[in-house]
Amino acid sequence: MIAVLTEFPRLYYLLTRELKRRGIAFRSLSFSDVIPPQVRVVLTSREEAERLSFPCVVKVSEESVATAVERAHLLSQGQSSRHRELIVGIDPGDRPGLAVLAGAKVVHAARLSSPEDVVKGVREILRLHTCRRMLIRVGNGGGVYGQRLIRALQENFSFDIELVDEHATTPTVSGSAELRDVIAAVNIAMKQGRPLKHRLKPEPTRGEIKNIQRESRQRSGNITISRELASRVARGELSMEHAIELQKRRRS
Repeated sequence: MIAVLTEFPRLYYLLTRELKRRGIAFRSLSFSDVIPPQVRVVLTSREEAERLSFPCVVKVSEESVATAVERAHLLSQGQSSRHRELIVGIDPGDRPGLAVLAGAKVVHAARLSSPEDVVKGVREILRLHTCRRMLIRVGNGGGVYGQRLIRALQENFSFDIELVDEHATTPTVSGSAELRDVIAAVNIAMKQGRPLKHRLKPEPTRGEIKNIQRESRQRSGNITISRELASRVARGELSMEHAIELQKRRRS
């Protein structure tokens, strides 16, 4: 079990909210309490950690709550954060699924908010885990979103990247889109791919540009952004909102 022990109200609120959100059992303690034997990890602030003699303490700040809770959960489950190799599987899309395997065990999973958010996702993994080697496997069916994702990885890391055939990786079971994307990422991580040797430059297809133009009409009501603006949105150079605003200015 995890214990939360801090006299900072804001930090206590953030920690307990995150633990509840993840469905992780915890105990709230004060410094005058005796730590129960079932507690394996204590979450506390960096400033208060020196007041504890407990053998397993995870220090946390308001900015690192999610990472600290994830680390505490791993430790409470007896999972090591040190690995020989980690394999990262990514199901590309406008909101990519991400999963991390250590051997046959999934040690981390998430759904990202954008292709470029993969950089933050990988850095989060590196904060939680240490490894001698990291291999990243990316599904090959993401179109321009997959290209943007790979470009972001290539610009920020030197890890080996493999392109994986996505056939039969997307689950047919019912459930949320988030769950399906994460399961697909796990399947991609488990499937050997083709090493990527060259740098990618995202180039949207004609169909992708038309889809973005259709989305611009749906979001704005009646405004279709130009092919040039749609191409920039596809490459991640503009947000849809900014592109619509630019199109409005051109019409006025």
